[in-house]
Amino acid sequence: MRAADAPAVRATLLGDWPGTDPVSAAGDVLNALGSPHLPVLPELPARGPGSDPVGRTAALLEDLAVDLQPHGWRLVPEPGMDHRRATSALASDRHALTDVAGESGLSLEDLLLRVTGPMSLAADLWLPGGERSLSDHGARRDVAQSLAAGLASHVAAVRSQTGASRLTVVLEEPRAAAVLSGALPTASGYRTVRSIPRSEVRSAWTLLLQSVLDAGATGLVLAPGRRGAGADWAWAELALLASEALPPLASEGGTRSATGDANGDGSGDQHGEGAAPMTALALPLAPLEGPGADPSRWEMVAGWTEAGRHVAVRLPAPEHVGTPVAPRPAGTAAGRPYRGAAVGLARAWERLGLDPARLGQLILAAPDLSAGTRVQANRTVEATVAAAEELDRIRQDGGLA
Repeated sequence: MRAADAPAVRATLLGDWPGTDPVSAAGDVLNALGSPHLPVLPELPARGPGSDPVGRTAALLEDLAVDLQPHGWRLVPEPGMDHRRATSALASDRHALTDVAGESGLSLEDLLLRVTGPMSLAADLWLPGGERSLSDHGARRDVAQSLAAGLASHVAAVRSQTGASRLTVVLEEPRAAAVLSGALPTASGYRTVRSIPRSEVRSAWTLLLQSVLDAGATGLVLAPGRRGAGADWAWAELALLASEALPPLASEGGTRSATGDANGDGSGDQHGEGAAPMTALALPLAPLEGPGADPSRWEMVAGWTEAGRHVAVRLPAPEHVGTPVAPRPAGTAAGRPYRGAAVGLARAWERLGLDPARLGQLILAAPDLSAGTRVQANRTVEATVAAAEELDRIRQDGGLA
């Protein structure tokens, strides 16, 4: 693959945004993540119940309703005030993004939508009887099917309202490892919910992913996590399960690569009409060597990129998040907080013997920014973009000098 033909390294946000104003949040995100980067539909949990990850995703459920109890969101027969609040907040986010883009004269080429996946949603939704819906096979099935239908409608509505040419859906499964290893406590706290078979998890993911593709999505990102899990289900196992749930690559029977390249050499239309979906795995950044090193995670990155898939690298929270920020002197490099991460990625790439042109299959993702201020959030996204551009210069140069 020639560097000139390879895709550029892009930046995005895989986390929440601070504040309560969807209009200002939309403006910030659209201004910071212009082409070729991936702007997102902002999520503002500071607005309160219904704007949190579980309530926001539950608002998408079709023919299922929820309300909010002291222990969390609960499935109920009919929608009430809590459900309507969550639905209204999500609708206002869509309208705000559309209005800001229109008033600014921006043509949305790319847009990214994040949603809590079916297994994590079932883990955090409670049955009327007081147990997790994850504990009941029928409830798990209903949640997955309802979310698939509702998410498809959401994707169609976002495409229609915003006019986004390419829409990428991120399926966030922070509790994937806990669900698979049976580590989630029951309501009493004395037992744990029985582990869910990997075949059922894979089927639920495949159902969701196919539903959004049918609704017009052009990109898919699976983000399995290990929140609440023990030592079981390491990243390699989660990545393998994710690869099984994603659409097959061209080498597995299609006519295009996972980058949408009809020729398999990077010269095709990456996201054009009729292109195969961009498929990616989201992973936290880990060094190849030194403190916190995880060589096995880098083996996964190598395998995924060489196969033609993408990898979204979640950057760590910068030190300033959650602390006061002094005015930035003129001329200060925006990319300083993450420049080391960009160079570290390039060095690891070189150590693994990977083609520098394939650096364009990396997406650098800013982390959750809801704990900081709007100024801090903007600086972090600006730093993420600068790091992506630094890494892309390395790609164009054919590697580190």
